[in-house]
Amino acid sequence: MFKQALCAAGCGNDAISGSYLCGRHCADPEKETRRIATHISDRATIRDLNAGSLRFTNMDFSSKYFYGCNFTESFFNNCTFKYAFMRMVFFDAATFVNCNFSNSDIRFSSFGACTFENCRFNDSELEHLNFDGASISLTSFDHSNLYSSRFNMAKLTNTSIDDCNVKNVYFINIEQADLTFKSSNTKDAFFELDN
Repeated sequence: MFKQALCAAGCGNDAISGSYLCGRHCADPEKETRRIATHISDRATIRDLNAGSLRFTNMDFSSKYFYGCNFTESFFNNCTFKYAFMRMVFFDAATFVNCNFSNSDIRFSSFGACTFENCRFNDSELEHLNFDGASISLTSFDHSNLYSSRFNMAKLTNTSIDDCNVKNVYFINIEQADLTFKSSNTKDAFFELDN
């Protein structure tokens, strides 16, 4: 698991790996993002990385293996995670715009309170994930295995969860508009709709 060293600025956030400051307090966030991006691109396997509150644009994270990493409150624009493998990765309160997670294998990870706009998770293994409180729009999970994941109190708009395994998936108190589950096993999921 990523080392939890607190930011030297005293804000209570975790410091970025290789730094004494968090992403909000580092003197040059772009330089820190480039350093972290190089660290990721130079490795097939990334372990125990803390990269919270950084901004990633046009990055290719595809086919990388992530274990015990933290990207809390980070921003991802036009990034690809295709064929990525993730275990115990935390993205809580992160934002994803135009990102592609297709054909990924992500388990036991958290996307709680994240924002997703125009993203794809198609043809993926997405087991035991936390999407609680997420705001998800114009996003597709089609042909994926979402076994035992949670979308409690999430807002799902113009989103498709078609031809998916949703066994033991919780959709409690969700807000939804134009949400589809075509050919998914919805009888095996738990629903309590807010509207």
